[in-house]
Amino acid sequence: MSNYKTFEDLQALGSEKIHERTHISRDKLALVLDKAYDKIGRVQFMGFLSILEREYDVNLDPIRDEYDAYRQEHAEALAPKASVILQAPSNAKRKWLIAGTVAIALLVGGGSFLQSFLSNEPREEVMKLTSLAVEAVKEAAETNTSVETNATTETNRSITAAEHNTTKPLSPASAGTTTILPKYKVWVGMIDKATGAKTQKITGDPIVIDTSKETLLVLGHGMIEIETAGEKQQLKEKNTVHFCVEKGALKQIRQSEFMERNGGKNW
Repeated sequence: MSNYKTFEDLQALGSEKIHERTHISRDKLALVLDKAYDKIGRVQFMGFLSILEREYDVNLDPIRDEYDAYRQEHAEALAPKASVILQAPSNAKRKWLIAGTVAIALLVGGGSFLQSFLSNEPREEVMKLTSLAVEAVKEAAETNTSVETNATTETNRSITAAEHNTTKPLSPASAGTTTILPKYKVWVGMIDKATGAKTQKITGDPIVIDTSKETLLVLGHGMIEIETAGEKQQLKEKNTVHFCVEKGALKQIRQSEFMERNGGKNW
């Protein structure tokens, strides 16, 4: 039986001892043990809690709830600042136009000076130089306008897609494989029911599930897309989600059902 029953027991154990056993970095452990909820993202935090639960056989659901409550209470202060990247196309366009105007003025002035200095009639080389400069500036401005228009179009498409997106219930997966596409990095743990072997990782890459094997699956969040036989289904759950693969089908289950299939353990 584990000697650690509460989160406070882990705090008393200390980050150094926990690092030696779990290999979680000391600085991240310090943030978790100090409850620095504003300094660590949800995916990492929930993933670390799952590792601590597995290694020390302790239930940390109260800490999960406390983290979510804190983040919700301070949502405005923790919200990401507006990115200046979105304004780059407009700023770049203005800079290009200003630089182009200055270049034209210099080249035209220089061409006029050379023309008056060398001859009373305009030389063909000077005329070509001025014409090329004007065309170059026009082309740069048009390119920037095209980039800005494309960026705006893509943004509008993303917003429209998000507004019309709806969550569908999971359908049975066909024999073969099902792919889970995380919206952003997620901690994922898989248990092979036949052998009891466990694997875990934090990834933002597609997660391929072999539906021919009976498997238990837990993810640190449910902001994912599930692709089966060319069909995609959306999940929008911020909390930990649980799945099982049985009889060639991937289905979402409750935590209690996951624990029943896993001998009463969260992981």
